[in-house]
Amino acid sequence: MLGGEGNPVVHGSGSVCCYSQPRLIGDSALFGQVLKIVDAVAANDCVVLIEGESGTGKELLARRIHLHSHRRDNPFIPVNCPGIAESLFESQFYGHVKGAFTGAASETLGIVRAAEGGTLLLDEVGELDLDLQPKLLRLLQEREVTPVGAARPIPVNVRFVAATNRSLAKCVAEGSFRCDLYHRLNIVRVVVPPLRTRPEDIEPLLDHFLDMYAVQYRMPVRTLGARLRSDLCNYPWPGNVRELSCYVERLYAANLPPMPPTMSIWEDGYAPADAREPAPERMPLEDSPTCCPTLADVERQAILKALHLTNHNRSAAARMLDVHRSTLLRKIRTFGL
Repeated sequence: MLGGEGNPVVHGSGSVCCYSQPRLIGDSALFGQVLKIVDAVAANDCVVLIEGESGTGKELLARRIHLHSHRRDNPFIPVNCPGIAESLFESQFYGHVKGAFTGAASETLGIVRAAEGGTLLLDEVGELDLDLQPKLLRLLQEREVTPVGAARPIPVNVRFVAATNRSLAKCVAEGSFRCDLYHRLNIVRVVVPPLRTRPEDIEPLLDHFLDMYAVQYRMPVRTLGARLRSDLCNYPWPGNVRELSCYVERLYAANLPPMPPTMSIWEDGYAPADAREPAPERMPLEDSPTCCPTLADVERQAILKALHLTNHNRSAAARMLDVHRSTLLRKIRTFGL
């Protein structure tokens, strides 16, 4: 699955920019089952919980639910739950009336009422502070908000979709998530499989990103040889579709030669355990009957080009190469650059 849409902008009036249908790409049976569930629940107004690793496209699935529902012509608003401070929860979610506190020069709708008639995505809901969870539970149960400074609650007509890269059931067992809130969210649960479990989706996604970024950067479509394509399909992609998208964009943005992805960025243990597999020691840049550069040759060439493009700013070069700065410094010492 993939996307290219940005987040909607909430204007002062509460209106939100609308989006066209996001493209979701995948031929695997696992991905097909996910879409089947998503499309089945889209027409209903039940709460949907979407669980999956970072980079698997949870927000795009939430948008699909919204765009396949009767709410499609109304706002779709994602809210980042970890970014909500406890002291500002009521004001940001419920809004406030004029004069409710110092600086409240006008009435604001708040996130929930801005999504009236549409869909509110509670993104990374598993990171919501434990003290704020009862307030979210009440919102889901009562479907009403009381703006700060108001005397009575206001009913709201909003569909709620929650997304998280955690297992909320596990969070409940660990005591970091309320059991009653979990049951309120877990009406329909969709688990998005990581990309490494559906390798047949990698090549269609790869081709899509090659075309998409060629248009975006106004460059010819990059060509990848069969051997490299095979190795890309065998790479575990710990960062999922987002990592694949960034890999392809980097080919255009930095005008780098196609080279295999590396697991070095995951050396600190950020990758899921089943994705921590060593990359092949040697992979050719392209099919060639006479030349097969080593991985070390490719790495050295890429580092030199990144350093040149960033005027030898090693932090910027590390970001361009999508590796930790310490990894880049170690490679520079290894190659004597």
